[in-house]
Amino acid sequence: MVKEINISENGNSKKEEMKEKVEVPTGELKKPEEVKKKGFKFPKLSKKTLTILLVSLGVFLLLGIAAFYYFGIYKAKPFKVPSEVINLNSEYLISKAKSSWLFNIPTVKPEEPRTEVSPINGKLFTKTEMDKLKERRPVAVMINNHADARPQSGLNSADVVYEALAESGITRHLAIFWSEVPNKVGPIRSARQYYLEWLSPYDPLYIYDGCAETDNPKTDACGNIYTYNIKRIATIGAWRWNDGRRYAPHNEYSSLTSAWEYAEKMNWDSFPTIESWKFKNDAPVDERGEKTKVSLIFHQRINNGGMYDTVWTYDGKTNSYLRQVGKQPDIDQESNTQVYAKTLIIQEINMYPSYDDKGRIIQDTVGEGNAVFLMDGKIVEGRWKKSSRLDRTTYYDNDGNEVQFNRGRIWISMLARSEGKFAIIEQ
Repeated sequence: MVKEINISENGNSKKEEMKEKVEVPTGELKKPEEVKKKGFKFPKLSKKTLTILLVSLGVFLLLGIAAFYYFGIYKAKPFKVPSEVINLNSEYLISKAKSSWLFNIPTVKPEEPRTEVSPINGKLFTKTEMDKLKERRPVAVMINNHADARPQSGLNSADVVYEALAESGITRHLAIFWSEVPNKVGPIRSARQYYLEWLSPYDPLYIYDGCAETDNPKTDACGNIYTYNIKRIATIGAWRWNDGRRYAPHNEYSSLTSAWEYAEKMNWDSFPTIESWKFKNDAPVDERGEKTKVSLIFHQRINNGGMYDTVWTYDGKTNSYLRQVGKQPDIDQESNTQVYAKTLIIQEINMYPSYDDKGRIIQDTVGEGNAVFLMDGKIVEGRWKKSSRLDRTTYYDNDGNEVQFNRGRIWISMLARSEGKFAIIEQ
């Protein structure tokens, strides 16, 4: 630093002037503006340093993925290992119910088609139902029709019903059960020879209480039950029931379930070969009759005040026939419904006395004769034919064609040529 002092010539004032001189090191002098514009810069990395950083970042990323899999997936176990999903014995997948509400939404299950035809009365069943039905044998039941035995139990569950005279102008039913099972059937009554001949083609279990025992093979039901090797249930599983208005012998009932349980023990539970009738669907509405009403008198001489006369009235809504007996609606006590049939057959037969001490009668079941068929509100005349005890009766129209019955209950009324009367009330 140099300090200079100047003194005026007159010596009155002095002016001192100081000047500083700054010495700058050798090199270029930077302007202040250039220093301000220069910002912060990352240091320049070498290739070796950059490679180390990238490798480290990749390692951390892989460790993160591994940690997520271990703790978030493996430990939580949202999936099963194969041994927990596969049944190693069957090699089938085991289905488990899901808890999600989405799986509680009702789904429409396809309905199995009814493709299997009952050889007994033509009703249609699914393959599953038919396989189950074929595990049991039909059951034939002697059902009392005495006025004091009414209302009976189970008639509206029978597949086929035969109605014929017993003695003294009183009719009796032989009901064939297979596809439906009522709580009880009855009241039970005793066997007669001609009923054995009608039931034989079904090779059924046979429920009855007592039988006609004679020296005449045409009336000896007791002996022929053994001769024909009929699978007798008789009174096994039967019981007495009193509803306050019926007493022995009009209060004995039996169980189809009990009969099938006994049959299983006896190895009688296989379904027999049954010759099938021909069947059809109900006629279209516009092809049906409008109104039909017929009456049957089974014994004109021993009429019992009409207590066993029947009237059948066509019901167009159900395409069936409703039964009255003794001028009253015939009621099935188990279902509390009027007894009905989809097809009604009036079969004309020969009947004559046996001349024994019990007044028993003989009715021809083998042979042929006239018949009348009621279906779809119409009346059709024809014929019947049965070649032997083991053959099922076949029915024909007047042109010789086998009659096709409506599917459902078939009721066959046996009307004696000598004593019976069939009349059309309305058509």
